[in-house]
Amino acid sequence: MPKYDVVVIGAGAAGLTAGALLAREGRSVCVLERSPHLGGRALAVDDEGFRLNLGGHLIEDSGSGLTKVFEHVGKELIHGEVSMEMPVWDNENRRWGSIRDRYGAHKTELKKVIKALTESSWDELEEWDDRPLRQWIHQHTTSQSVVDLFEFLAVLECLTDNWWDHSASDNLWVRKLHYEEKRRAAYSCWPGQGWDGMWQDLADAISGHGGDVRLNTAADRVIVEAGQVKGVALPHSPRVVPNDVEPGEVLEAEAVISTLPVWSVLNVVPEWDLPDWYAGQIRYLAQDRFRVAWLGLYLATEEPVTMFDPRELSTWLATPHSPTSGFMYDQTAMDPDSSPSGTHLYCLGGVIPGAKGRDRRYVLEMFERFEAGVYEMCPGLANHVWRRRGLVFDPPFGVVQKPMLVGAYRPHWKVPTVEGLYFASETFRSRGVGTDRAARAALTCVEDYLGRRIPTFGDGWRY
Repeated sequence: MPKYDVVVIGAGAAGLTAGALLAREGRSVCVLERSPHLGGRALAVDDEGFRLNLGGHLIEDSGSGLTKVFEHVGKELIHGEVSMEMPVWDNENRRWGSIRDRYGAHKTELKKVIKALTESSWDELEEWDDRPLRQWIHQHTTSQSVVDLFEFLAVLECLTDNWWDHSASDNLWVRKLHYEEKRRAAYSCWPGQGWDGMWQDLADAISGHGGDVRLNTAADRVIVEAGQVKGVALPHSPRVVPNDVEPGEVLEAEAVISTLPVWSVLNVVPEWDLPDWYAGQIRYLAQDRFRVAWLGLYLATEEPVTMFDPRELSTWLATPHSPTSGFMYDQTAMDPDSSPSGTHLYCLGGVIPGAKGRDRRYVLEMFERFEAGVYEMCPGLANHVWRRRGLVFDPPFGVVQKPMLVGAYRPHWKVPTVEGLYFASETFRSRGVGTDRAARAALTCVEDYLGRRIPTFGDGWRY
C-alpha cells in the first residue's frame, strides 16, 4: 500500500501548484488526474491543425502568484505576448473604440479611485463581499467613465450572467494587486512556453523533487476515520461492469488537497464526514444557476480582421443581436503555433445564464444570435474558413462572482471538522483570476499544511 505525506486530487493549475510546492518543500506527494492531460480546464488540445483551450484562457498574474510558484520550484513562467489596450464595442452607436476614450477626460477622477483603492487594506476590501462593484466606486467618484473602465474589465475577468452585477471585493482585489505590482489596471499574458509546456514544467518539478504524477487515475473516495484523513481510495481496476463498486488500491496519506470544484467534490469526499452546514454551502453553490457559462467560439480566417493591435482583448456588454456580454482575442497573435500557416485563429466567448446551460434549444438559438452579432461587429469574421463551437458549462469555468457568492460566502478552504482535508479550488474561498487564482488557492492550503509561510512569497496576501 503506497504511502505519501499528501495526495493531491486533480492536475490542473491548483493541483500541479500544490504538488510542485510540496515536493520542493521535501514532502512526499502524489498528484492524481483522471484524464490523460495536464492542465485541467486550461488544457490545450489539437483540433484539425488548430490548438484550442476548453475556454478562453490567459494568465493574469502580475508577478506575485503563479510566476513566483515557478520561481520557487526551479522553473520559469515565461510571460509572452501581453495585452496593453482594451477595445470596447459601443452597442448603442454600433462602433468600436478604446476604453481610454471613455475615461480620457476624467483622469483626475480615475486617479482619485486608484488612490482610494491602493490605500485600502486587504481587510477593508474583504468587507465588500456582499455589495456590487459600482457601489464601492461611487463612494469616490460619480464619473460613469471610471465605472465603465472597472466594469468592462470585470466582464473580461470575473464573469457573471449579468454584466453589471459583479461583487466589489473580488474585482477590487485584482485591481489593487495590478496597480501595486504593475502600475496599471490589468495585466494578462500568454505563457511563452505554451499551455502544454507550462503545465509540463510544473509536472517535471514534481517528479524532479521526488513526487509522483499519475494521469488516467481517478480518485474514488477520500478516506476519513475519526475526523482524520487517512488517504485516498482508487477505483477497482479493471472495472469489469459499469456499476462495479469494489474498492481498489488505497494511497495512504495524512493530508489530501482536493482541487475539485463544488459541482463534483461530494462525489469523492464523503458528505457524511462533513458538517451539515458546510456540505449545504457546497450544494448551494453547485446549483446550475450559479455556474459561469458561456458560448465558446473559435473562428479561423485567412486575413486578419481586427482594427486594433491583434494582441489586445476586445470586450462588449451586448452584441447587436444578443444580450451576451463577452470577449475576443486573436490567439494566433498570441501564439503563432496555434493555427496553420496563413490563418488567424480568433477566440470568442459570450456569457449566458448558467441555469440555461442544459437547455439545448436555448443554447443553439443563442449561438445563432451571438454569431450574427459577432459578424456585424467584425464583418471579416463572417468569411471564416474554419469554425468550432463549444459550450463552456460542464466542466464550468467557475462560480459566478456576484455579491454574496464570493469570499466569506463560499465554503472555507480548510474543512472545519476533518484534520488534513483541504479544498484548493477557485470555487471555494479564494481570490484572483483564472489559473493564477487556482495557484494562490493551492499556496494557501500548502502553507497551512506546512504550518509556516514559504519565504519566496513574502508577507503578501494569503487567503
